Order: sequence, then C-alpha cells, then structure tokens
Amino acid sequence: MGLFLTLLYILTAYLGPSTLWGPLAEFRIELILAVLALIASLPALGRSKLFSIPQSYALLGMGVAVLCSQVMTGWLGSIVPAMMLGFIPNACTFYLVTVNCRKKSHLQMLAFIMFLFCGYSIFKGWYALHTSDYLSPYLMAQGGEAGENGVLYRLRGLAFINDPNDFSQVMVSLIPCMFFFWKKGSLPRNFLLVILPVSWLVFGMFLTHSRGGMLALLAVVLFGVRRKIGTVPSVILAGCLFAVTVAIGWSGGRDVSLEAGADRLEAWSVGLELIKSHPLFGVGFARFSDFYTITAHNTIVVCTAELGVFGLFWWVAFVLPTIRDALVSSQPNRPLAPEEDDSFSFDRAMGPRRNGGQSSQAASLTRPGAGLGSGLGWRDPRYAATGGMASSVMVAEELQELQPPQDALEKPVALPMHLAALEEVEQFPEPEEIARIAMLMFTCVVGYFVAGWFLSRAYIMTLFIYGGMVQSVYRMALARGIAAPRLKTVKIAQYSAITSIALIILVYVMLRIQHLTGG
Repeated sequence: MGLFLTLLYILTAYLGPSTLWGPLAEFRIELILAVLALIASLPALGRSKLFSIPQSYALLGMGVAVLCSQVMTGWLGSIVPAMMLGFIPNACTFYLVTVNCRKKSHLQMLAFIMFLFCGYSIFKGWYALHTSDYLSPYLMAQGGEAGENGVLYRLRGLAFINDPNDFSQVMVSLIPCMFFFWKKGSLPRNFLLVILPVSWLVFGMFLTHSRGGMLALLAVVLFGVRRKIGTVPSVILAGCLFAVTVAIGWSGGRDVSLEAGADRLEAWSVGLELIKSHPLFGVGFARFSDFYTITAHNTIVVCTAELGVFGLFWWVAFVLPTIRDALVSSQPNRPLAPEEDDSFSFDRAMGPRRNGGQSSQAASLTRPGAGLGSGLGWRDPRYAATGGMASSVMVAEELQELQPPQDALEKPVALPMHLAALEEVEQFPEPEEIARIAMLMFTCVVGYFVAGWFLSRAYIMTLFIYGGMVQSVYRMALARGIAAPRLKTVKIAQYSAITSIALIILVYVMLRIQHLTGG
C-alpha cells in the first residue's frame, strides 16, 4: 500500500491535482496522499535503515537551512508556507521512494509512472500545436502574445514543471530509466517498452526547444554509451548529435551559447551579489525573484543565494553521496576496499550484544540491509562461488561458527532476522543486472545536473525521487556484495565543503571570462 500511495502522490504532484482529481483538488488532495503514503510506509521504515543513509541527514540539514533563511527575512509568517507547501512535500519523496522501492520491479513501476505524466503532457502539447490551440496550458508563447506571427511556442507540463526547461530536464533524465525495461534478445519487448517511449520523450524535448535540455541529452548519450564503444567514439557520437540538433532547429532559432537567453549572465551576477550580501543563510527560500525579474537559470546560484553557503553545503551533501553511490554500484568487477566504519549507522550501537560486545563479522550478519553483502560477501569465497548469492546453508554455517554456549549469551542471535534478510536478497537481480541499473541511474543524474547548470530548480521533487531510486539500487548492490560501504561522515563533510566552495568559484570564473571576452 505504501508503494501504491507513493506512486499516486508522485503522479498527482506532476500532473497537477486538478488534472487528476478535478473538484477534489480544492481539498489539498496531494497533501492528504503524502500523509497517507507516509503512514502506510511506517511498517517498512525499520528495514529501510534510513538512519544509516547520509542523505537523510543532508535533507534534515536542508530543512534547517530553509527555516533559517525564512527567519532571517524577518517575516515569520513565511515559515509555514515555505516548509509545508514548498520544501517538505518535495523532500519527503526521497524517504517514500527509499522505503518503498526495494526491488527492480518497484523501480520499473516508478519509471512507468514518470513516463505516464511526461507522455500525457507531450501528447496534450503536441495536440494543441496541431490544432492551433495556442492558449493551451501545455504551451508557452515566447517572443510575443499567443496567436501572433513569429511567436515561438514551447511545450511545457503543469504544476512545478510548467516551464519548458524544467519539463525538458525531467524528460532527459528519465530517458536512461526507460532502459530498466530492456531485456536482451527480446526485440518486440524492447521496441514497445524502451525504443518507443524514449523516442516519444526525445520528441517532447524537441517541442520544448530547451537549449539546456539539448546539452543534457548530449551528456546522457556520452555517458550512456561510453562503456560500450569507448570514450573517443562516444564523444564523436555526441558531437554528431549536436550537429543534428542544430540542423533541425532544436533551439527554435535561438543561439546556443552561455550568454544567450534572457539576461542569464546578468541574473548570475545578481545572484553572486546576493551571496556576498547574505553569505550564511541567504535571502530566503524561493525569494530570488524578489530581487531580479527572472530567476538565475543556475541551480548553484539560486540555491546559494536563497539558502546561503549553509544551505548549499547540505544540498551538496545530498548530491555527492548520491552520485558516488550510483557510480560505485555500477562497477561490479572493481576490487572493494576494506569496509569503513559507518558513522551514520546506529546498528552497531543498538544491535544484539554478547558479553558486552559483538564481533564485526557477527554485527554484519545481524544487519539485514548490508549483512549478506558486507558480512558474507566479498570476504567469503563461498559467496563468490555462488555468483554473488548467499545461501541459507552459508548463513546457518556462519551463525553456527559464531554461536557461543547458550549460557554465555545475554541474548541469542536472531536467526529469523537473517532468514528474512536472505529472502529479500533472493528477490534482487543478479550482480550484473544491478550494475547495469546503477549505471543507468548514474547517467540519469548526470543528465539531470547538466540540465540543472542552466536551470534554477534546486529543490524540485525530481531530485529527491532520483536520490531515493539510487538508494534502492545501492541497497541491492550492498546486499549482493558488489559495492563499497558508505563514506564516513567526516569525509562527506569535507568533500561537501570543498565542492560547495569550488562550485561558487566556478560560477564566478565563468562570469569573469565572459566579461573579459566581451560576452
């Protein structure tokens, strides 16, 4: 039920409550669905091990940053709308997806739901263009009033993807996810479930005429085929694709360059000035437009200007482990480093104890989310001999070796816990398939963030959905023993601080180069 309500909530959020629910939309049906989904997800909360995931704490930090940014504005009445109507409804999808998407089929269902609202919006926009319905909410007129000659009509979605660039960002990052349905040697299935949907998404991206989306598509192609054909051929392929997009008029006749667009560089400059004047907590959540006529068209600039360096740190602390988890899960043949102490995990402190302590090997066995991967995984030759599948015999043998006399135990090892974990692991795909899905998710987030360099949606629901999907894949990789353990808390903090500063410097350097070259 938790998964069903999660999918329904996401579908409602992207299509818009009025589109899906009609008159019921006035009762804030989307918030009701979110609450019901959270309640229905509570039984699975324990096994999801949210407290061992660093992104969970990063989201809490972002929430504090949003709160502080609103407090510093001096208008305390803005706190509730910012938190309850802005940040929390989007951020909660990370927890919902992480808790409820535990198998490949769950990820496939989520990808299908996302294609459903994208495909529906593409059809509505294309039909409006075909019938000259220029007042359709699925079209945005640029360069004049709707119905005038020489006006560029761009496809868009509804709700928070009612901007062509935002809609294109969702579609380009969704394209790799459609390959979840790919099955080797099954041409009819692949044509119906992969090739046709991907073609429809690319067609929808073309109708948005988004230049940032076009560049993100090149990045998706580059990273998507690099392992298959090599780096140099993939770069050549991406270059050829760029030439094709320019030839067919993807951008709608507009120039494709950094300085092109509606005062983008000026908006970046304004953002940097806001960062200088409000460096710690920013000018307030979603308040950039109060200081300039348009948004900054850059996720980093908007996030830092609105939430300050404090907010950017937590945003990066969410993004970096997500990218890293997807990347390490996509490399099953790479030798794993020795297991690191996971400071985010409470299992070692709260798990079963024997004579005041517990061996690290036994502790790994008592962790359903990671035990069969890190405890019996790459350390145990019996595990490798099974192709990455721990058997119940192996678990029983390991427990028998660790079991001391009964009178020496404060609490016996809970065998049913291990059997339940084993049953869950048996439902996971083979290691090669997990690595393939992980690489698709890595390509997905690459496309999302490349588009995000030219967009300003730092807290959009799509980011948190993909973060939850990556955690689902990473959990499978850990259980199968093909992924390295999570980074330590200290390392995440160090990398996030360095990356945050580097991103701001990068924006500044790009602006200086443009000014010096007369752009």
